[in-house]
Amino acid sequence: MLSRVADHLYWMSRYIERAENLARLMQVSVELLLDGAALGAQNPDQYWAPVLSATAMEGAFRLLYPNPQPGDSSFFLTLDTRNPDSIISCVQEARENARTVRDQISDEMWTELNELYLQISSQNGAALLNNSPQVFFERIIQSSLQFDGITSATLPRSEGWNFLQLGRFLERADKTSRFVDIKTQTPEGLDPTAEVLQWGTILRACSAHAPYRKSNGTEVSLERVLDLLVFSTDFPRSVRFSVRMVDEMLHNISGHPTGQYSNECEKLAGALLAQLNFSGTTDVLSKGVHAYIDELQVSLNNLGQAIFETYVKLPQQVSGISRPLVFDPFEFHLQKQQQQQQQQPPITPTRLGFLEHHSTPPRASHVHSAPLSVAGGI
Repeated sequence: MLSRVADHLYWMSRYIERAENLARLMQVSVELLLDGAALGAQNPDQYWAPVLSATAMEGAFRLLYPNPQPGDSSFFLTLDTRNPDSIISCVQEARENARTVRDQISDEMWTELNELYLQISSQNGAALLNNSPQVFFERIIQSSLQFDGITSATLPRSEGWNFLQLGRFLERADKTSRFVDIKTQTPEGLDPTAEVLQWGTILRACSAHAPYRKSNGTEVSLERVLDLLVFSTDFPRSVRFSVRMVDEMLHNISGHPTGQYSNECEKLAGALLAQLNFSGTTDVLSKGVHAYIDELQVSLNNLGQAIFETYVKLPQQVSGISRPLVFDPFEFHLQKQQQQQQQQPPITPTRLGFLEHHSTPPRASHVHSAPLSVAGGI
């Protein structure tokens, strides 16, 4: 398979998973806003700041909205095409990657992704978000789940399949860890009711509320939440489960036996999986949840960069093009977004009324790549 094709499949899967996870977070956050007083939030900014900080969008928001107005944060997270991690940007990028490799995916996969993009990018989509935000977010989530099911039912288990699963599970591991980190960004000293509401929100964002209650009952504790969302071996959205799938897909691609490594990305994946296998909630608490999650996210980012360098990036002498010594995936992504916006007019739906009183600042997006048109062989 051409490295260019593998890269498009990988990022198509990552972007649709990213859109789904952001929709999950927005969906439960809208519900939680009703309990803002119990959470100790004196103003909307105070409430949204932890969410945007944990998802690494605070810097980008401050750059685009130096003097934020009510509704700016909701627009930034959902329909702002200038934000490369907004829901509409992720769906647009997933669709663009799919369009580039139409011959490598099934017709049903393309239809589902194309219909989702056309719906949320239309004025009807903006109206749906304004009038029924929960229905809008549920549409994103259901479409992503359907896309995953269609992929499983229609795509051969070839290299393309492995790259699709690789992107999905790497993105899932990153986002689940960021959801856990949201709690560390909130003010300390909240009453027990607020603590339960926050952890309940995080569990529901990961579709983990029912599995948690089945194993632990109604009592919510930090240790048990970490055990499920970070270290579970059978919950499909846990960090450990996702990293194990990443390790498996990498070995499927290379054909090298599991437990050994033939390249840098397999080495990093195996090391991270071993760390999770031989760690537990005690290690997290002794180090501090935020510090542990930060180290975990750095490891995931390094793994993503290693995948790029192993299967996509070509030596400068092969391409004949002068390239910077340090590749900046985020800068590349922003440039690509700007080029697309110059080619077609941006979507400018009306300001979202459903969160008209809720606006917040976020932090610069974490390192991630965008599809590269670099031909090569795997």
